[in-house]
Amino acid sequence: MCAMPRPPGGVRRTGVTIAVVPLLLGLSATSAVSQTTLRIYHIDVNQADATLLVSPSGNTLLIDSGDNGDGPEIKAVMDSAGVTSIDHFVCTHYHADHYGGIDDLVNAGVTVGTAYDRADKPYVSTTTLGSDTYEDYDDAVGADATPLRRRHTIELDPDVSVVCLAHGGAVLGEVNPVVTGDEENDMSIVLLIEYGDFRYFTGGDLFIHTEEQVIAHDLAVDVDVYQSNHHGSETSSCSEFMTELDPSVIIISNGNDGRYEHPRQSVLDIYATDTPQAAVFQTNKYLGGGDGGNVADAYIADLEPSGDEGTILVTVDDAAGTYEVSYRDTSITFQTKDRQASRTVVIESLLPDAEGSETEGEVVTLRNEGTSAVSLADWTLVDIVGGTWDLDAAGTIASGESKSIPRNGMQMGLNNDGDHIYLLDPDRKLVDHFGYWSSSEGVNIETGH
Repeated sequence: MCAMPRPPGGVRRTGVTIAVVPLLLGLSATSAVSQTTLRIYHIDVNQADATLLVSPSGNTLLIDSGDNGDGPEIKAVMDSAGVTSIDHFVCTHYHADHYGGIDDLVNAGVTVGTAYDRADKPYVSTTTLGSDTYEDYDDAVGADATPLRRRHTIELDPDVSVVCLAHGGAVLGEVNPVVTGDEENDMSIVLLIEYGDFRYFTGGDLFIHTEEQVIAHDLAVDVDVYQSNHHGSETSSCSEFMTELDPSVIIISNGNDGRYEHPRQSVLDIYATDTPQAAVFQTNKYLGGGDGGNVADAYIADLEPSGDEGTILVTVDDAAGTYEVSYRDTSITFQTKDRQASRTVVIESLLPDAEGSETEGEVVTLRNEGTSAVSLADWTLVDIVGGTWDLDAAGTIASGESKSIPRNGMQMGLNNDGDHIYLLDPDRKLVDHFGYWSSSEGVNIETGH
């Protein structure tokens, strides 16, 4: 079912610029852009995972922390990024190569604000729970970690949306999911991160089984950057999933460990069938033979994977509508997908906290920005818990018209304490999305769309 990544040189979207420039990850390179960009560091921790996000306001999110002893590599990247603390830490699942380095950071004096994990220890093996590395994780942050569930959000930055799409093998919108806990990798926390029109998908070591549930519920459509699930293993990145994601860029966090042979050539072959092809990058070159493979050297950050020189930085400039992939002495600029151009209907405003009955009085206002009328038959609104609000009764919305649509008892409501609302067309494709953190009684929330 699954296939794989693409060959090395596939820069695919129009408007791609490739430049060879000195790559400076230090303060001199980042301070000028830190207030206007989202930075995503795919840290070279070899056969492990650690991804650091620095928001436009300077807040930080660390997704996984590498293996035991990888803390110094993460701290070095933090130093170069100009940050001294971790505001949010997410452990995607309970394998040591995803949580092993967090105690190094804490012991080095790095403050961790809020830690998140699945909090489903009954599914975790006794071998893992009894290991020294897990006990170090638990002592450092795990014992006080906040459970992160599907539909939960992380308040990283007012301009950055971080939504949990899946945890423990259950995805957002799935009714009565059957969770066996048989495969720890497939229990990974999955996050969709958005900044303006930019979309980024990261799913830990997610397997094909849960990937299929993600696409069945239309949770991750048409992203810009995909951090390859499970280091580019053949257990993940099936062709159907890749078709749904349709990423412009794929980044593989991998090492040179012959036991795992990551990335698998079969997966790279799947990536190569994407049309148009994504540009695929690796943190490290794999030299172990067997079923492993590589993209072209020009797209590999560390060609001699014995050190920690393979960090790949993605810098997102929402105002410019671009993002830059940087490593070694190379910088490649991509255009963020133009979602506004494809939106004929947008969410103009929301009234979550209606006076009187909220089940009747909540209101969503849509605006048609296209040049012709649009029938709202079979259009729906969906919230982050999978509730639906059918728009059939709204009829047709004329070109340039704004139409306010009351809830009138629909299943989906607008949460007063914050929510994420998705507008889907009759083909279940995402047309617009808006998230908010709070509301006031009788006050419309203007989306700016």
